[in-house]
Amino acid sequence: MRFVGFRMIGAMVAMLALPGLAQAGPARRTHDGFFLRLSAGLGYASTSIDVDDPILGTGDLEFDGLDGDSNIAIGGMVAKNLALHGTLWAWMVGDPDLELNGDQIGELNGDLTMAAFGIGITRYFMPANTYITGSIGLGELQLDLNQGFEGDSDLGFVMDLGFGKEWWVSANWGLGVAGALGFHSIEDQNSPDNFNGINFAVRFSATFN
Repeated sequence: MRFVGFRMIGAMVAMLALPGLAQAGPARRTHDGFFLRLSAGLGYASTSIDVDDPILGTGDLEFDGLDGDSNIAIGGMVAKNLALHGTLWAWMVGDPDLELNGDQIGELNGDLTMAAFGIGITRYFMPANTYITGSIGLGELQLDLNQGFEGDSDLGFVMDLGFGKEWWVSANWGLGVAGALGFHSIEDQNSPDNFNGINFAVRFSATFN
């Protein structure tokens, strides 16, 4: 199943953003009104599943490697220094390593992608302009090999947490850096087992607020 959740996020984001748009005004370097954070960076991701395969063997099959990471949060401030937002986030590992029971058995030629949508909050601590943020939602894994094979998981639980620091560069824009930690538990389409894994990343951000 393709990642149809992105078609639903627009309506949710619009509802979250309306209060912020109504409050948007000339306030400078203040967290109020409409909220938009664009983030991207690099990190590491891993996912594993129990297998019983006549070719691969039996045990814990793990895919892992360095990844590219992105996160988009859109919404509005609902209280002083507190934003409620819809969140889209994803990571992609190119040519992931393949391990069985902790022993590397090869490297896949292709991409492993996780894409998710959900709802989140961001809490700023002023005047330091640091923040903590968290989102929960639904995500999907996709394996796309260069030999033409594609495989998708079902939708499953995904969580993203982060801590960051921003510096004002204009009246409403801030640039910053953040550390992020994620977790997923997503059921495989072809078995009752779940893919379980974590990811972490360093992200650079641009926030309008």
